[in-house]
Amino acid sequence: MKEKKAFTNVTGPRYRRANKAGKGRILDEFCESTKYHRKYAIALLRHAGKTQLRRIGNQTVKVKITARTRKKRLYKRFYDEPVEKALLALWAFFRFVCGMRLVPMIRENLKTLAKHHRFCHLISAEVKAKLATVSRSTVERMLARERKRRKIKGTSATKPGTLLKQQIAVRTFWRWDDKKPGFSEIDTVSHDGGYAQGEYLFTLSATDVCLCWSEFRALRNKARKWTEKALEDIRAGFPVPLKGIDSDNGAEFINWHLKHWCEKNNITFTRGRQYHKNDSAFVEQKNGDVVRKTIGYGRFQGDEALEALQQVYNVLNPLNNFFFPNLKCIDKKQVGQRTRRVYEKAPKTPFQRIMERQDICAELKKRLAQQKAKLNIIVLQEKLDKAP
Repeated sequence: MKEKKAFTNVTGPRYRRANKAGKGRILDEFCESTKYHRKYAIALLRHAGKTQLRRIGNQTVKVKITARTRKKRLYKRFYDEPVEKALLALWAFFRFVCGMRLVPMIRENLKTLAKHHRFCHLISAEVKAKLATVSRSTVERMLARERKRRKIKGTSATKPGTLLKQQIAVRTFWRWDDKKPGFSEIDTVSHDGGYAQGEYLFTLSATDVCLCWSEFRALRNKARKWTEKALEDIRAGFPVPLKGIDSDNGAEFINWHLKHWCEKNNITFTRGRQYHKNDSAFVEQKNGDVVRKTIGYGRFQGDEALEALQQVYNVLNPLNNFFFPNLKCIDKKQVGQRTRRVYEKAPKTPFQRIMERQDICAELKKRLAQQKAKLNIIVLQEKLDKAP
């Protein structure tokens, strides 16, 4: 900008002395060099470097007009450092969820959070008023640097199961009846610590595609006995009857035992395509956002670790289903060569999705509402933090 202003002050007098044709040539060169709009450049050159008589106090002096220097605007930061500190503390407390999910969580539980001893020194009356109005974009900007520092990635331990593949129907991503509750995706998460040798623990994840209700159970290993036991427990923990399950091509699912278990309980059993991880997008998202963020990538083995892991899930399941909102993709549209995804307008918790459904009985809704009334988000989160 300094060079542009100096060039303007030098070119201005030459521009005013030139004839019409000369002014045109000078203006073309000036616009090409500075990239200014032609009309803006004319206004600058007509006055830059010009001398005028001006009255300053009781004296008349000659003043040389130079290119205008724009004053830098000074903005007062509205969401200041106290708000950022409170927001970072809440973000860590709520297991590092994204801004779109964090904002409704804070607004819904702001009174409870402000009164609790853990946050009362951070959330003053002024900070509380600002947290009630903060937008998702502002939250994302505040969290961007800290999120970049914490990013990690693990490995996969899925072994292909070749048995029964021809007898289990293949389901692709959007050929699922996600309009009705009861159809779920299942998957396992390994806790091998990056060394897939010996025996170590697994997590069995199940996510209802319609309601986004998720259940997690600790597995000693991938043996049939523990997998079926965990599925029975998940089936009992789901708020609606289990109508169908969809898995990947892992050997812990593609076997005769699970197929017979599904037939015995009138459950539709399908599988995703090989090398198409997005066929199980709903449960894969929960594996990363819930299991990995909470449990991490360490190695767990033995009875003591199994019991500790299940204690974590006993707290995590109600916390995730009653208090943590998520944003659901409701449609996909093909626009030329691109696929456009359409999402819900606002995030909702699985509990809210159940309460809004017309095809779920009032008795179940009443029972879930009573269950939520006994829960406290801060108490649950502290139990999760203190879990072994």
